[in-house]
Amino acid sequence: MDRKAALNSKLIIFLVSVTIVSGQALTQETLDYMAKHLAVHYEVVDNIGDSLKSFSARITLTNTGSRPIPGQGWAIYFNQLNLVEPYHHPYPDGYVLPDQSARFRHLQGGVFSLEPASAFGDIPSGGTKTINFFSENASVSRTDSYPNWYLAAPGLEPRVLVSTAGEALDWVGDFDTENKWKRYDFVTEEAEGHDRYDPYTPITRYEVNKVKDLGGPKKHVIPTPVEITVNEDKFVRLDTRDWAIFAPDMFANEARILSQHLGVTLTGRKPHSHAIVFKKGDVRVEVEGKQLSGPEAYSLTVDPAKEIIEIRASQPQGAFYGAMTLLNMRGENDTVYEATVVDAPRFPYRGMMLDVARNFHPVEDVLRLLDLMARYKLNTFHFHLTDDEGWRMQILGLDELTQVGGRRCHDLTEQECLIPFLGSGPTPTPRGSGFYTVEDYRQILRYAADRHIQVIPEVDMPGHGHAAIKAMEARRKRLLAARNQSEANRFVLVDDNDPSWYKSIQLFTDNAVNPCLDSTYNFVTAIVRSLVEAHRDVMPLQIFHFGGDEVAKGAWENSTVCDELLRTGFDFRDYKDLKEFFVRQVSNITQQFGLDLAAWEDGVMKSGSDPYSRSRLQNGNVYAYAWDNVWEWGVANRAHKLANAGFKSTHMYFDHPYEPDPEERGLYWAPRFTHTRKAFGFMPSALYANADVARSGDPLTHEDICGDDGDECVELKKPENIVGIQGHLWSEVIRTRQQADYMLFPRFLALVERAWHEPIWERNRADNVTHLRGRERDWAEFANTLGYRELARLDEIGVEYRVPPPGAKISDGRLLTNVPFPGLHVEYSIDSGHTWCDVTHNMAAPADTNILLRTRSASGGRYSRVVSLKVMGVNSGVSSEVTSLVIIVSFIVTVFELVQM
Repeated sequence: MDRKAALNSKLIIFLVSVTIVSGQALTQETLDYMAKHLAVHYEVVDNIGDSLKSFSARITLTNTGSRPIPGQGWAIYFNQLNLVEPYHHPYPDGYVLPDQSARFRHLQGGVFSLEPASAFGDIPSGGTKTINFFSENASVSRTDSYPNWYLAAPGLEPRVLVSTAGEALDWVGDFDTENKWKRYDFVTEEAEGHDRYDPYTPITRYEVNKVKDLGGPKKHVIPTPVEITVNEDKFVRLDTRDWAIFAPDMFANEARILSQHLGVTLTGRKPHSHAIVFKKGDVRVEVEGKQLSGPEAYSLTVDPAKEIIEIRASQPQGAFYGAMTLLNMRGENDTVYEATVVDAPRFPYRGMMLDVARNFHPVEDVLRLLDLMARYKLNTFHFHLTDDEGWRMQILGLDELTQVGGRRCHDLTEQECLIPFLGSGPTPTPRGSGFYTVEDYRQILRYAADRHIQVIPEVDMPGHGHAAIKAMEARRKRLLAARNQSEANRFVLVDDNDPSWYKSIQLFTDNAVNPCLDSTYNFVTAIVRSLVEAHRDVMPLQIFHFGGDEVAKGAWENSTVCDELLRTGFDFRDYKDLKEFFVRQVSNITQQFGLDLAAWEDGVMKSGSDPYSRSRLQNGNVYAYAWDNVWEWGVANRAHKLANAGFKSTHMYFDHPYEPDPEERGLYWAPRFTHTRKAFGFMPSALYANADVARSGDPLTHEDICGDDGDECVELKKPENIVGIQGHLWSEVIRTRQQADYMLFPRFLALVERAWHEPIWERNRADNVTHLRGRERDWAEFANTLGYRELARLDEIGVEYRVPPPGAKISDGRLLTNVPFPGLHVEYSIDSGHTWCDVTHNMAAPADTNILLRTRSASGGRYSRVVSLKVMGVNSGVSSEVTSLVIIVSFIVTVFELVQM
C-alpha cells in the first residue's frame, strides 16, 4: 500500500478500532457523562531538552465524576500548530506510545486525535491517566493551545469536553520555568543557540517602558500631516446647532460622511459663517523637493474669526482625508483650534489585510475595521478570503465552496464540512464556520468605496488549497452520483493518480492544487469571473491576489498528469518549475479580464530568492508582498530584489506577541515579540537599517545581515516600486472581536503613522546622534498622544485595544511605576486583588508584601494583565517576577507588510 492510500485508510481503521467497549457499544449517555467529567490538563514539560527539534508535553485526564470512565471506544480530537510525535510521522495507522497508553493520529492541518491504547484501562472515580509525548519545534505560549477539545465515538453525537470549552485556557499549565518559556538552548558541533528572552519582570518592563511624560498629547492629529500650524488660543465649537456643511456635488459623499460623524446638517447654500465648506482646488505639497501632490492631497483651514472651516482638494479622496483630519482634531466639547494644514501621504498604498479564512469575521466586524482604516487614512483592504481552513466567499454555481469549505464540523470524510480546525469544536459554530453571500460582499465593497478604500480579494492557491480541494471533491462526488461525469470533472483540483508525499508548514498533506489539470484553470477562471462580476458597478476589480505562498516541497512530484505535461516539450523540465507554470497561467487568465496581479513574495519567486521573469507575466502591474524577512535567514533582501525586477512589493508582520511572555497571545516564528514602539520605529526607506536583533535576541551587526562585503544587502535600484506599507491581521488564534482588537491596537496607529508620514529622523540617518534623538523625541510625542488622547477615542468607538501592563521598581523606599503611553493610570493592590487604589507620585512602598499592579484603560473599565512586585524589607531594593494572574485574551495580527512594487 502506498503512503497516500495508507493515509486515506486511517479513518476507516479508526472507525473499526473504537467500536467496542467491553463487548458493548458506547452509549450517548456515557459519552455525555464523559464530556462533563473527564477533565483535561495540558502542560509543556520541556522545550530545550532536544535543541529546537521537539518539545515534551503531558496530557493528564482526571475523572471528576462518580462513575468509572471506560478505557475504550472513544477518541479525543484536539488542535495544535506543532506536529505530534514528529519522529514517527507520517503514521497512517496512528502512533502508539511506547507505554501502550495511547494512540495519536494526525488528520490534516493541526487536527489530531488521541484514543486509548491497550494499556490505557478504565479511569475510576477520582483517578487520572497521564500521557507523555513529543511535538515538533517549541511551545512557549498559552495560546499555542486551542480550546474545545471534544469526544467522539462511532454513531454518537460528539461532545466538547467541558473543561476545555471557551476562551479561558485555564486548563493549560503555567509556563513557570526556563525550560518551559525558552524556545531552545543548545550547543552542538555545528552551532550553538541560546534563547535570550525571559518574561519581563516589572523592573525589566520599567526600563522597556521608559519614555518622557510630556503632560499631554503633543500631536494634534494622527497620522502626522506634512505641514500643520495650530493656535491654541483661538478655537471654534462645533457642538452648537447653527453649524452646517456645504459641498459641491463632487464632494457630496465626503460631506455626507462628515455630517454623520459630527451630527452637523448639510446645506445646499453656502453659509457666510458657522460653515464647513468643501472647495475644489489644487493643493501643492512638497517635501525636500519631492512633490507629494496628487488626488489624496488636501488643505484644511480653521478660521475662528470668520467661523469658517475650509477643506480644499482636487479630488474626492483628498476631500475625504481633509474631513478625517478635521474629525480627529476635535477636542472636548467639539472644539477645534485655529489651524492650517497642508498634507498628502508618503505612500500611495496604505493597506490592512484581514484573514477571514482561518477564523471568520462577520460583516459588521469588517465594516467596523473599514471605518477605522478610513478614519486613520488607510486606503487598501487586502481581503484574505480563502485558505486551508476555510472558503468564505459565495461563488454562484459552486455551492460546495461555502457549504463544505465554509463550514467545520465532525465529518472525518470532509464531504459535508471541513474537520474542526483551530479549535472550532464538532458543530458548525460562528468564527469556525461562516461565509459572505454575494450581497454581503457587495455591501462591504460599497462601504469601502464610500471611504476611498480599494478592496483586493485574495484566493490563495496553488498551496493553502485544502478547503477548495475538499469542496470540489464533494461536488464531484455529488455529480457522479447523479451520473453527470463531464460536469463532475469540470472543476477538479487534484490528480487521482498522484501519490506524491508532502507536508505543508501548517501540516497539510493534501492542500496543493494541481497546476497540470485543465480543470484547475476552469476553476480559476470561474472564480475570477465571479469576483469581477461582484465588483461590477460598485468598485471595479483592479487587482486579483492569488496568494501563491508556501507550496510544500514534494507537491506534484509523482503526479501522472504532471509527468505527461513535462514530457510535452514546453519550456519547463522539472516538477519544481510547475509553480511558475501555474503563475503564468493565472497571469494570462487575469490579464484577459484587464486585472493586475498580486501574490506573496514566494508566489513569484523560484526556490531561493530569484524572482520569475517579469516579462513572462502579462499583467500591467504585479504586486509582490515580501514577508519572509527574518534577518539571519538571509532572505531579507527579497523586497529589494523584487522591486528591482519590476514587481511591486511589501514587508513586516503583526501576528506576534507584544512581549516575550507566555501569557501574551500570538505566534513567534519570526521575532519573539513586536510592540508598538518597534512598529513606530520601522523605516521603510532604509530596510536594512531596521535590523536590530536575531530571533534569539542576540544583537545583529550590519555584517551579520549583509556579509563582510555587503553583497547580501541588495541595493534598491527602483525605489518607485516601493509603493507602500500594509498591516496584517492573521486569524489562526483569533476567535473573538476582543482578541482581534487586542492584537491590532494600538500597533495599528503606529502603522498608519509610518504609512502616511515620513519623519525627519528617518531621512537624517547619516548623522546617527541626530537620527536617534529625533526618533526618541518623535516617539515620546506619539506615545503621549496615545496615552493622553487617542486611546480614549478608541474607547469611545468601542475598540478593546491592548492595555499594557505596568513596569515598576522600588527606589529609596518609593514605588515607581510607568507605562509605555504616559497618561494611563496604574493601580495597586496589597490584599491579593480585593481592593485597588491608584499609584500616586512619590508613594511609599509597603514593606514585606507582594504588590499587585495593573494599568487602567484610558476611559476606565478595562485593565491590563496583573503583574506582581515582591517587596523585601523596609526601603530595600526589590526582586520581582511577573506573575500573570489575569489573562487578557490577545490575538494574532500579522504585522505590516511593506509593499514594494
